[in-house]
Amino acid sequence: MYKDYGKLTVEQFTEFIRYLPGIFAMLRDVDSRLARTSTAKFDSVMYGDYGDYSMVYELPFIQHLTFVVVALNRRDDVAQMAAAPDPQEAVLEMLRRQDEVEDKPQHEAFDDTSVVALVYALSRSMQSMATYGRSMSSLLQDVRDKGNHDSLFKAIRMDRAVVGCPTAMKHIARAQMRGDKAFFKKLRTALGGPGQKQQAGLDLLRYAMLILREIGLDHISEADLEELMVEKLKVYPRNQPNARKNIRAHYQRAKKLPTI
Repeated sequence: MYKDYGKLTVEQFTEFIRYLPGIFAMLRDVDSRLARTSTAKFDSVMYGDYGDYSMVYELPFIQHLTFVVVALNRRDDVAQMAAAPDPQEAVLEMLRRQDEVEDKPQHEAFDDTSVVALVYALSRSMQSMATYGRSMSSLLQDVRDKGNHDSLFKAIRMDRAVVGCPTAMKHIARAQMRGDKAFFKKLRTALGGPGQKQQAGLDLLRYAMLILREIGLDHISEADLEELMVEKLKVYPRNQPNARKNIRAHYQRAKKLPTI
């Protein structure tokens, strides 16, 4: 089958994007449900050692995702989709039938505390992709590789528990010993969480760019890119001044980022 965009036809790409708002809403619902849960009920589930769940961000994102798949007892489902003649279409078919998918008991190796913590961390990482075009794992890898404090503060904005990660603690300890007031001013701001600018409505565009990056498409003309984002995927508004230039700028920035 010919595919317009590497592993995706334009119809498949469009359908993937169409599911994203619902997925974002579900992820945010996870956050709000946990926040609204009574203390007694929360403590009845989160009774184990979950305080260091953010350690999963120190792992590659694919390893984090693998833990979630195994914990939710969905390894066979994923293997079946991967073995399909068109894996991307198999994933879409699963999304089309998501209301029919039967619940499974979690894997016996994972208790309730671990499952909730892993899923919550996945929620934060996917929201990080929508906000910054990178997973939490990728942000922390950037800190380890380049000492990039901007990436560290982005990760902390998305999940304050990141301050307990060894990667973060190394830089916090260094700043403490060096009396780095500028570092702690930025850390204090990051602990406030994502601001309105970070949350503003380009989630779908960032995810579309992330998909292009992950499927290895790094040579698209400005005209084709504008048509894809505006007309086909509808992730960028029509009739905006400098639309082509702005979309191209997002694309160039996305290409420079490492994998998720």
